[in-house]
Amino acid sequence: MAYRYFGDVVTFDTTYRTNKYDMPFAPFTGVNHHMQSIQYGCALLQDETETTFEWLFKTWLDAMGGRPPTSIITDQDLGMKGAIAKVFPNTRHRLCLWHIKKKFVEKLSQVYYKRSKFKKDMKECIRRTYKEEDFGKRWMPLMNENGLESNQWLQGLFGIRESWVPVYNRGTFFAGMNTTERSEGINSFFDGFVTHTSNLKEFVVKYEKALNRIVKRENDEDFESEHKFRIINDHEFLLKHAGKIYTRNVFNKFKDEWSKVFHYKVENVRNGDGYQSFVVKSEDDELEKFEVTLDSQTYEGKCECQQFEFVGILCAHILKVFVRLDIDEIPEHFILPRWRQKANKFRIIDSQGLVHDDGTEESEALRLSHMCQEATKLACLAAISNEAYKIFIEGMNDLFEKIQEVSKVSPIEICAEKDIEKSTEPSLSWMLLLDLNISICKGRKKDVKGKAITTQSERLKSGIEMSLNKRKIKCHMCFQFGHDKRTCPSNPMRKTNKDLEEDAEGSDSDQEEDSDCSE
Repeated sequence: MAYRYFGDVVTFDTTYRTNKYDMPFAPFTGVNHHMQSIQYGCALLQDETETTFEWLFKTWLDAMGGRPPTSIITDQDLGMKGAIAKVFPNTRHRLCLWHIKKKFVEKLSQVYYKRSKFKKDMKECIRRTYKEEDFGKRWMPLMNENGLESNQWLQGLFGIRESWVPVYNRGTFFAGMNTTERSEGINSFFDGFVTHTSNLKEFVVKYEKALNRIVKRENDEDFESEHKFRIINDHEFLLKHAGKIYTRNVFNKFKDEWSKVFHYKVENVRNGDGYQSFVVKSEDDELEKFEVTLDSQTYEGKCECQQFEFVGILCAHILKVFVRLDIDEIPEHFILPRWRQKANKFRIIDSQGLVHDDGTEESEALRLSHMCQEATKLACLAAISNEAYKIFIEGMNDLFEKIQEVSKVSPIEICAEKDIEKSTEPSLSWMLLLDLNISICKGRKKDVKGKAITTQSERLKSGIEMSLNKRKIKCHMCFQFGHDKRTCPSNPMRKTNKDLEEDAEGSDSDQEEDSDCSE
């Protein structure tokens, strides 16, 4: 149900190991109405091949009612790309901008360094280009200026620019996200629940606890959003309206855009065919100007910056035009239901909630969930007294007969099928859940003997990160690596490891004696 309302954008990442088998932890992460990260399920994978990803996406899509997301963000993995193209052919797939920009340091270290002009210009080219045709006009001179026109890696990036450059994706809703940061944030969140020693049984139990924590965090923000007062001036009518309809965090985003309104000026360009066109210019930057087109009657329209399409919140340019036209409320078509207060009231399922706007019913899993909830409520009421219990049982028997008349399959046949399945499968009562094989995945770190290291429980690191983190111990007496002054063979006063352990135990016992005396 959460996916039905908030599943328009999903981030997916497999760079984390959170179990004793080093299996990649692959969470499907989304954004709720408070702009908090929420979960749509997760997977533990044995490998990262296209076949595995294809199976995973199909299985997950079936669990989500068969409705693919509008957009999905992943890292630059060919296996993922191929599987997404097959399973989600109509979903807008983009690559994590952070993972790509991180490679600039490794691939272009000679020009891409701190405070370099190329780094600044590249950031401007990627982030502050608002028209697709302008990106190529800024990219090519930048390559020629720095002698990078023949760089094959940059040529490859330019060839797939539609999948990572923001300007090519601003026409699709991504809830304002350019990276898989939310997936990696979920990874660090699960650090408090699972470790690299967790087996499958422990993982499932602790994962459930983590989900309960996520729901509690959402409920806490529901309370804050509903009861905290928003400070708004009397004459700011659009801001007042936003405060009534949006959650607290979304309102703050809207307020940030509202604060920029006074830095723009607007000019009426043309009227005709029922539309009005305006040019909104920045008072601080003459090059920053955007055309806003609106319907004269309904005020439907768009801005060249495409922020509403990308984030779902009106930009300062359209708000400036609204101020010019004396519009006091945000038009309904500019208000996304996913950002409204109480957008998560779907947790209270009713019969109408199981039917889509187009009349099609939800999946069998949701119907089962709804029936279980209603039956549980009734059972709790009936358990109070013996009389209520008898009424409940009689009602269930009557209901059983009515449903049996409607159902095409008799309950005896269903039970027979279940018995056959049980007879052909080994009994789970005596089976022992054995440990799985250690996963061998892409980018895995190897030890000296070439075997995969099994204690890795964090995200994969680049070569530069690992080289920076490696700090060898150096002895200040013989200037050799691998030991310190206390254990140096040249030190006549050296202490062996056994001596050091005895000293440590002795100091611990001394501290315990001191604490006993103080008590």
